[in-house]
Amino acid sequence: MHSPGVSLKEAIGASVDERQAASAGGQGRAVVGGVRYLALGDSISIDLYTRVEGGGAASQLAKLLRVNEFENATYDGATTDGVLERDFGGRVLAPADVITLTIGGNDLLGAGFTRAIGDRAQGQVALRQLLGNVDRLGALISKVGKRVVFNTIYDPTDGDDAHAAELGLTPEIRPVLAMVNSHLGSVALRHGFLICDLEALFLGHGFWAKDPWIVMHIEPNLAGATAIAKAWHGLLA
Repeated sequence: MHSPGVSLKEAIGASVDERQAASAGGQGRAVVGGVRYLALGDSISIDLYTRVEGGGAASQLAKLLRVNEFENATYDGATTDGVLERDFGGRVLAPADVITLTIGGNDLLGAGFTRAIGDRAQGQVALRQLLGNVDRLGALISKVGKRVVFNTIYDPTDGDDAHAAELGLTPEIRPVLAMVNSHLGSVALRHGFLICDLEALFLGHGFWAKDPWIVMHIEPNLAGATAIAKAWHGLLA
């Protein structure tokens, strides 16, 4: 969630754009057909809330890249703990030419948001564990992904504390979100991943906006999913 008083640059000393420029040097090769694409993470990537089969960000990216193998391991309510256990705990992932990861939002929402789905139903968030899990995911994904896109977490309230209160969240969540987004960018830079700043992309398109990209308070609609897929494709092209 965007906070005028806590920016990504202030929190980590480098903006997402600067991290992107640095990481693009290692992952700036174009991706075209004949690739294996693995999508990991939460409902930011899934089809469900777009109400269109194949309308989710991951599905749309698979079409844009003309992949010949698409493994969509994303699921509603996914947390960092859930992805670590489900995708890395009991199986060996096949190497992938492209991997996208959308994660972290449900970890933050778990303590306050009333609609409990999937791993988010645990109802608690431990910031130190969350940041450590992002570190672990970065290390594990770096072993199987040739081109990887990490994503920051968008703010469905567009920085409005009154709207955040409707989700059961307090203003204190904003510097926490800035910290988590900064850490996602740092891990991406560490491993030479690409970083897509969904917080910036969705600003002005929150649930209460005149042109919303979000439904059910937190989920990307078809317009939002399309914007994400195009942003990913732009990074990978």
